[in-house]
Amino acid sequence: MIKALVVGVGLLIAAYGLWFATLQGEQFSEFNVLILWVSPFIAAFVSAYLAPRYKLLLGISMVLPTAILSVALNYLYQVQGSSVDFPGSHGAMILFMTTLLYSSILCSVGAVIGRALSIKKENMEG
Repeated sequence: MIKALVVGVGLLIAAYGLWFATLQGEQFSEFNVLILWVSPFIAAFVSAYLAPRYKLLLGISMVLPTAILSVALNYLYQVQGSSVDFPGSHGAMILFMTTLLYSSILCSVGAVIGRALSIKKENMEG
């Protein structure tokens, strides 16, 4: 269980870290935007696929780290003096709730698919 959780959160950290580094370098990349937006799906998929049990729960649990990372990096970027779309504590709440909503959908779908494929693999193996 721990491995699946660490891998999922690690994927989120990598995606958000890549996005933050892109912003720091003032380099816009549509590919990095795509990675950022699908990272909750991928993290949930991988977590559910790797989890030995409670696959759906573990996959869907990627929602919270996604929302926390988005707010934390938004705050960090703002503190560095950069302009952000959601400034201040009110903006942080808006960003948190928005991210929570969209990542809930993506994580749910990713978890369901990851669980289904892992069960199919287990049935084929034995």
